[in-house]
Amino acid sequence: MNTKHYLSAILIFSVIFLFGFSVHAQNSSDGIRVIKRELGYVFYQNTKKLNIRQLANITRENTESYNYIIRADSWQIATIYSGVVGGGCVVGSLGYALGAAIVGNPINMKMFLPILSVGAGLVICSITFGVLANNNLKKGVELFNNSIKEKNSTNLDLGFSPGGVMLRLNF
Repeated sequence: MNTKHYLSAILIFSVIFLFGFSVHAQNSSDGIRVIKRELGYVFYQNTKKLNIRQLANITRENTESYNYIIRADSWQIATIYSGVVGGGCVVGSLGYALGAAIVGNPINMKMFLPILSVGAGLVICSITFGVLANNNLKKGVELFNNSIKEKNSTNLDLGFSPGGVMLRLNF
């Protein structure tokens, strides 16, 4: 074989090799990574940690993903409010019982049990709201990442044509 053929073969394979790496790098930088933590998920784009507002700005172009992120934001607000009010009711009622025990007065059950039960119910609701928020966030990010993969999908085919060897690139 001629050295000209060797050089052209090396050039073609190096272009294919480098193109494959550039497509892979483009997909990894555009997507959002989801990392599971103890109480939910953490989202990163490249090395930047994202909050819900930043996720909403990034996913604004994809309406389905954006709707999930906005829904998750609403669930997180409900989680915070119900958790704070429920925790306040629980702590307040237990503080009332502790104060009554220190002073030596009997506990007024008509006031203690309803506040304690409402607080415990709100804490349980806040846990449920938090799970719903995390599920919506994860679903929205998955939809966004899938739409990026569909946009950036490229095919590089190497085959034969009537005139010789063919290299076809589909975007």
